[in-house]
Amino acid sequence: MDFPIQLTIDPTMALDANIQVKEQLKWLIGIGHISPGELLPSTNDLAAQLGLNRNTINLVYHHLQEEGIVSMHKGRGTLVLNSPQTDELRLSRSIMHDLLERTIDEIKLKSINVEAFFTASLAYGLMHGSEKTAPRRLLFVECKEHDHPFYSSEIQRVTGAEVKTIFLEDIESSPITLTNELEFSSMIVTTLNHHDQVRQMLAEKDVKLCVIGALVETSTFLDIAKLTEGCPVTFVCLGKAGGQWMAKRVHEAGIHSIKPYAVGIRDHAQLLACLEKSERVYASTAVYSKVKELEPDKVSRFPMQLEKSSEALLRDFSQNLK
Repeated sequence: MDFPIQLTIDPTMALDANIQVKEQLKWLIGIGHISPGELLPSTNDLAAQLGLNRNTINLVYHHLQEEGIVSMHKGRGTLVLNSPQTDELRLSRSIMHDLLERTIDEIKLKSINVEAFFTASLAYGLMHGSEKTAPRRLLFVECKEHDHPFYSSEIQRVTGAEVKTIFLEDIESSPITLTNELEFSSMIVTTLNHHDQVRQMLAEKDVKLCVIGALVETSTFLDIAKLTEGCPVTFVCLGKAGGQWMAKRVHEAGIHSIKPYAVGIRDHAQLLACLEKSERVYASTAVYSKVKELEPDKVSRFPMQLEKSSEALLRDFSQNLK
């Protein structure tokens, strides 16, 4: 694509170059100068434009991918996604853009130096931020086998709270763990996979519980449905149970033609065996990079997103956080 606006790097700023590049790209995407479906410049082109190392740009793109704003495809480039994270970015940056435009107009009317104003704003922000308030906190309970980093980051995105993950396996081996962790927060989030188990654990405790679920992007089901009859497909997550959850979602979508295998990333021998006999491999976000290194031509991401009803529940839930 012809890049719409030239990015700039200020070597005098305290922010690292990769952060400067990432925030400028997020700004351009957020205010609509780069739209979902468009490709970002290649890492080589953008690095050359800014006089940076290609690895710096590659790091930026990986961070944007982890935030759910872009997807990287070898040989095809880096694509801006039409995702909930991108929608959230566009909403927040649109509000910021309007506010900044009005502020800058007011600054100019009063003949205030723009750079001096924003430098003073930084000082104000630092001083204002020093007035500490109690952090908004909640606990997330999940097993070690599912993609708990995905859920944790989504909970934090929706609620804006500090999220601490505790694992069912640890609670089961030492029940006092839950009691101790409730000092962090008396509000708990868990997934549909474990809501009965967690409810039972909390039966005699004065704790609020929010149960959330995730969906799989429809495009993934469409891709799998196109595979030939009996095609061996492996689903990889942090543990085998997570891989089985992924395979079950495909089955529930009405796709029964493939031959599914489920495996956890830590079972290395079994993982290699499954990769060897499979024509396609789908990996959760938590393990995608590691599995991609093993079989780059077979592996695709198994993208998830929170159910809209779960987002609404989390927003209501977070209003009671202190």
